Order: sequence, then structure tokens, then C-alpha cells
Amino acid sequence: MLSSTNGKGEGTMKKNLTKKLAALGLAVITTASMAGCSSKPAETKAPETTTAAAGAESTEAPETEAAKKEAGGSNVLKVTYSGTPEIHEKQYLMDTFFKNFEEENNCTVEVDFVAQADAVKKIQSEQEGKNYITDIIYADTANMAPYVNGGWMQDITELVNSTGSTYTQMFDNTTNKDGVRYFAPFTFDVYVTCANKKALDYLPDGLTEEDVVSGITWEQYADWAVAIAAGEGEGKTMMPANLTSSQLLYPMGGMSLAYGGGFPEFTSDGFKEALGIIAKIAAGNGFYAEQDQYTAPTDPLNSGDVWLTFAHMAPVGTSYNAAPNNYVIGAAPKGSKGAGSTSGAWCYGIAQGAPNQELAEKFINYIADPEVNYEFCSNYGGSLSPIEEVGDILESSDVVMRAGIEMLKTTIVTGVPAAEYSDWNAVKLLYGDIFNDVLKNKAVPGDDYLAEEQSKLEALKN
Repeated sequence: MLSSTNGKGEGTMKKNLTKKLAALGLAVITTASMAGCSSKPAETKAPETTTAAAGAESTEAPETEAAKKEAGGSNVLKVTYSGTPEIHEKQYLMDTFFKNFEEENNCTVEVDFVAQADAVKKIQSEQEGKNYITDIIYADTANMAPYVNGGWMQDITELVNSTGSTYTQMFDNTTNKDGVRYFAPFTFDVYVTCANKKALDYLPDGLTEEDVVSGITWEQYADWAVAIAAGEGEGKTMMPANLTSSQLLYPMGGMSLAYGGGFPEFTSDGFKEALGIIAKIAAGNGFYAEQDQYTAPTDPLNSGDVWLTFAHMAPVGTSYNAAPNNYVIGAAPKGSKGAGSTSGAWCYGIAQGAPNQELAEKFINYIADPEVNYEFCSNYGGSLSPIEEVGDILESSDVVMRAGIEMLKTTIVTGVPAAEYSDWNAVKLLYGDIFNDVLKNKAVPGDDYLAEEQSKLEALKN
């Protein structure tokens, strides 16, 4: 059993001795986070309830499991997981992450994997009908507002404070309301540069691999992308251009921040300068021809079709961990105001009326354990931990995590203000329209066009 001071069960401590083998031996497909990291557009999946015991080969006899439930009464923790993870993600979640909690607490965890929009409907139905089924809710900051504003979540302020872990305040404006905490962040991300080492032959004069690691400028990035295309006879630089479950606005938003623009917005000089970088790459035929098929670069990086990208760190980390000798990981490129990146988090909270309150509180303690958090982030491509104490656990091989942490020291980072808009997907599509206009015309759109898009954006505000 976990204590309120982050005491670690002996069984889990032993398991964590092998965490690096798991992290480096499994090319875990990217986390379906705020920044939606599946490399192909996500398909709509039916809700699926899974128990951790079913996710791995059971070592208990059926009668032992039944006796365990009888001894503990209703000793089942029910988790609504708002997101549909990839196969390898789900394997880790069920075989390791939730399974360890089961073993430490002599319980069963049942996980309902539900698409984000369906999860909101599910919890709304439970809460408004007072038919309480869910104990724990897993949600991202871009989709968190309905849970908090609907009054569906418990106040976990004191519970989180009692864990002894030090959480970042970066997402407090979403996880908290009126000084009350409703969600505890579990993992978050920033955007980083990733280059195939073959691309280093085309670096602009005077630049080295070390410069890429510390962060080149966006102008240098554009020159590099065009040089790669000229030398290889095809564009090998990618943005996640598929508009189904689009992630395109996040790197575009980071580029805008680097030049003093905002996010989301379309008419500032900073945003126009960022579009100028995209236009320069497009004019030099630097973009990967099939980038509009992907929402993340993992598969094209792995195949060698893409050599350069500015991307969400989890899909980049997946490629890097699978073949670390093939890639260089660097900070976000810099604009006139420095480096910029958007960031979102995935978080856990306890639903109002949770039928298994004691288990739910133990689970919040469990996710606050730095060792548990580090293992999870390692297995999800090197996503960042919101817990300060995890920094003391990092190893030299945690290249992607270290790159993200170093970026945070100097990078302009903004969260995802999805709660301020009636339809965040519609916001995403506006970015897609502007991006495709730049690709088509190989130039920054005129002020009238951008003003029109800005009007559409403002019409979506709550």
C-alpha cells in the first residue's frame, strides 16, 4: 500500500529495476496526448473495457482472484480513460502500469478506453443521472473543461498536497478552478527538433550537430530543409499536415510564439513571420510529399522518408528509442523572440460519487510516486514528467526527456486554451486552411485573408 509520503511498495521497486530495459527494448507507439500522437489519423473506436489481469498472462488461479474480490468486497477500481491508445501503449498500460497497482493493493482495475468526446458524454450521463460507475478519469488539458465546469470532479487539493511530490504549476489554470485542484497532471510534452543523422551533411555552412542540439534558428531550419531536398531530389522535411484529428496547429503555434505572435491567432506580425518560414520551405520543395497523410512523424522517420521535423516529443522519442544512433534530438528552433512551443498535459482525477473512494485515493498516491511516473514517461517515448522529483531519477540515456527539460528553461511555452473555444477541432481546421494556402501559393497569405480567418476564430470563442 502506498503512503501519503510517496512510500513505494517493495514489489513495484523491484519492477522498476528493469525500467530501462522496458524503455529501450520496447518501441512504444506514441502517446495519444493533447497533441494526439498517432502517426496516422485516429480511427473511431468503440468503447472497450479491459482489466489489467486480462491484459497480461495471469499467474493466479481463478478461484484465488474470486476469493480476493470476496475478501475485499467491491475491490474494483473503474477507470474511464479518455483516449484510444495504440496497441503497444495499451499493452504497457495493462501489463505493467495498472497491473502493478493491482498487485500493490490487492484489487482489480477495469479500464474503459473511450474516445475523448464519448468520454465526456459518458461521465455527463453518470453524473447527471447519479448513476456513479467511474472512480478515476484520465483526461487531457485540451478537453478538461467539461469535467471541471460540470462539477463532475472531486476536490483533490489536499490529497495531492499530501503525496509529497512537487508538481509543476504550468497547467494549474486548467486542472484547478477557484483555487481548488480537480486533476493531477501525469505527463506532458513540448515540441523538439528531430533530424536523421544523414541530414547533417546538408547543414548550412558553419553549423554543427551540437548547434542542432542546442537549437538553431528557424531561418537556418528552412535553409536546411531546402538543402536536403536539393541534394536528395525530394522533400524530406515534415509537418503533421493531416487534418483528421489535426495536430498541425501545435507546431505552427510554437513557431508563432518564437516570433512574438500568439496562440491561437492569425494576424500578428509574429504569426506572419512564422508563415514566412513555412513558405520558404514550400518554395524550395522541402516538404515531404505525403505529409498530409500523417498526424505525427513516427512512421516516416522510421522508414527514412523524413529526415527533419519539429514535432511532439513523444512520437519523436518513439523513433529515437528504437534507433538512437540514427537521430539527433535538439531544442525547438529560435525566432526573433527565442524558442517557442505549445504544451499540454494528461491528468488523472477522481469522479464525484466514486463508488470505490479509498482505492481511488490510493491511485492518486500511486501516480504521484516519482518512480512510477518516470517509468511511465520512459515507456511513452520520453514524454515529460510534471513532478519535480523525477529529475533526480533521469539517466544519461534519457536523451529525449533531457532535451525537453532543458528547453523549458529558456523556451516560451504556452498551454492549450481549448476551454475558451466552443469547438477546438474547428480551430484546428482553420490552421489547416492557412497552412494549405501557404503550400499552394508558396507565399504568406495576404492580410485580408488572414483577417477573415481571424474573424472565424473569434466567432468560435465562448
